[in-house]
Amino acid sequence: MSASLFVPQRHTIITAISLCMLLLLSSCGTSRLTATWHDVSYGRQKILQDVLIIAVTKDETIKRLFEDTFSAKLGAEGVQAVPSYTLSQPDIKPEQEAIDAAVKEAGARSVIITRHLGTNTKEHYRPPQRVSVFADPYYGGIHGYYPMAYREVYTPGYTVKVTTVSLEANLYDVETGKLVWAVRSESTDPTMTKKYIEELVHLFTGDLKKNALL
Repeated sequence: MSASLFVPQRHTIITAISLCMLLLLSSCGTSRLTATWHDVSYGRQKILQDVLIIAVTKDETIKRLFEDTFSAKLGAEGVQAVPSYTLSQPDIKPEQEAIDAAVKEAGARSVIITRHLGTNTKEHYRPPQRVSVFADPYYGGIHGYYPMAYREVYTPGYTVKVTTVSLEANLYDVETGKLVWAVRSESTDPTMTKKYIEELVHLFTGDLKKNALL
């Protein structure tokens, strides 16, 4: 195994903060891939074999849920996957020796690392549903004007907060230590649930299939 595995990504591993596996609101949330890249030289090699799944997060529950979900999804595709939390040293230190030891224990030929890129919250003003003008027929009589005026006063514009969460997943080839595939995802107005993790894993594996890596 290459002694240089992950060395270029050491800073990423050291500085990665909690992996916020957050789900979309059940009725109106959205999740999508905002960027995807793969090394075309690995095309149609089915590089995903004996995979070590690592979620970089301080939240043990989220870590286990994500790694188990991703491993199960790959398992359903006939790929052997090992969650990092099941290793003898689940808290993999950001050091080459520790990373290599984890890869060796897992018997991995490829590794997927997922981390949280950032959370952004913005406020958006929603104006009242209608804007009156003096030519409006509602001004023609009290029975039209008063209900209109009442609605606009008691249901005025309002401000809503929209939260966007971005994640990143990278796939490495153990033999060469090279980055083979990378994606970034974005979720809007997320709420943490198992359903979101399943949805996110579905996006990731779908892109791996699209690029003939799975």
